[in-house]
Amino acid sequence: MAEGGGPDGRAGPGPAGPNLKEWLREQFCDHPLEHCEDTRLHDAAYVGDLQTLRNLLQDESYRRYGADVDVNHHLTPDTRPPFSRRLTSLVVCPLYISAAYHNLQCFRLLLHAGANPDFNCNGPVNTQEFYRGSPGCVMDAVLRHGCEAAFVSLLVEFGANLNLVKWESLGPESRGRRKVDPEALQLFREARSIPRTLLSLCRVAVRRALGKYRLHLIPLLPLPDPIKKFLLHE
Repeated sequence: MAEGGGPDGRAGPGPAGPNLKEWLREQFCDHPLEHCEDTRLHDAAYVGDLQTLRNLLQDESYRRYGADVDVNHHLTPDTRPPFSRRLTSLVVCPLYISAAYHNLQCFRLLLHAGANPDFNCNGPVNTQEFYRGSPGCVMDAVLRHGCEAAFVSLLVEFGANLNLVKWESLGPESRGRRKVDPEALQLFREARSIPRTLLSLCRVAVRRALGKYRLHLIPLLPLPDPIKKFLLHE
């Protein structure tokens, strides 16, 4: 990961290494630890524990304690200290964590559950407050960390804003710890140069209109099964 820890999945020093759980709880959990379902989500994304991730997303207590696939419920629009708590780094986002450690299945599951593909955050975002040299969005992080093309394909499929990445400055030699995967970069450039199909845009629009907490109701919609499967990315 960009701020501590290795993007190849091996833990390293710093907050994103072996002490990730404790650091996330300290920074982003205001409830008793047994109620911190959101940090359990981060932990599962970090280690690539797909089953725990799936169980959390289906658990009633996950919603009861306000956990979310997006980082948003700890942010506030009030920018005056000490009340403000704004997103300053993608390192706290489960999508970023799963990408930085190349946990593709966890990455896919989070997107299926409605995670925001741009910033993994539903609160106010000011990229000028991001740490200098850190990725400016999830797609940027995926490319910088040398993730395979499948990560890029998923973000494109789930409606990521490709204009957030300054791809002209990206090449095989990036400023990240890994080289940009050539196939992933080529796929990104092709997707950026070709307008999305109307069918793809409609799916993104319908899923966003439903909201992540109602995506599980798609099978109940009065629609033909092929359309419901399409909306579910099946």
